[in-house]
Amino acid sequence: MEPIDGAIAGALPRNSTTDRLRPVRVPPWFRAGFRMAGAVAPGAAALLAQRLFFTPPRTPVRAEEREVLARGERFELTVGGPRLVGHAWGEGPTVLLVHGWGGHSGQMTALVDPMVAAGFRAVAIDLPGHGESAGGMSSLVHFAAALERAAALWKPVQALAAHSFGAAASAYAMSRGLAVGRAVFFAPPARFDSFWARFRAGVGVSDRVWGRLLRTAESWLGVRFDGIAPIDLAPRLAVPLLVLHDAGDREMAFAEGAELARRWPGATLRRTEGLGHLRILRDGPSIAAAVQFLAR
Repeated sequence: MEPIDGAIAGALPRNSTTDRLRPVRVPPWFRAGFRMAGAVAPGAAALLAQRLFFTPPRTPVRAEEREVLARGERFELTVGGPRLVGHAWGEGPTVLLVHGWGGHSGQMTALVDPMVAAGFRAVAIDLPGHGESAGGMSSLVHFAAALERAAALWKPVQALAAHSFGAAASAYAMSRGLAVGRAVFFAPPARFDSFWARFRAGVGVSDRVWGRLLRTAESWLGVRFDGIAPIDLAPRLAVPLLVLHDAGDREMAFAEGAELARRWPGATLRRTEGLGHLRILRDGPSIAAAVQFLAR
């Protein structure tokens, strides 16, 4: 694992859940140039930062993930928003499989066969700006709208399993009326602070530029960020929830999943060791716990 650059680490808040997380990595020359641009032209810098922040990175599909995707029924959603591509396996009540930021539906495929064996129809979609789906910039709002479209096609949705930022979007969709019987969140965030702090530290975004970015992003998305983080929504959500989170996660701190579980009525927290942020999605005991919980 690469050590964290001293200048980047110094920009992260201390004594918080972001202390041990990896900042967004950009070349030092870009960070220095962006800071200069922010001082000279904060409006233009905010627009550039907004595009960078809301444009997800692309992650390649592993060979074993591609094999499972090829066994599924491929479908496209073209009504009600940008084109979405997904895959479905099995028969029975639907369980939605929701990947995280910068991910793709292939990352959720280790859950497919166990879910089908438990009597579910497993449905995974590439969320906007990810995988095979259309879109460049994406967001929590885009994710939630896509989940609502998929749920309308594959109803009834009995259960949902989501990873990382996909869990935040799932909570937001539930707060807007997405009907789900039970849910499992892998490595979920409780707040947005960690995403913001890591981006700001990596890119070199000043307070002035960040304030402009937030205002323009809220106008673009038609939301206020205050009040829509998972921890804000949790007390009003009655869906039975299992949180699976690894103690050594360097992408989303374990403390966030634990905090969310405390605030979500009746939620259960299962702590793992040595799996990190992504291997937990392929871990046999974690998958078994998720399937058992959802099948109750």
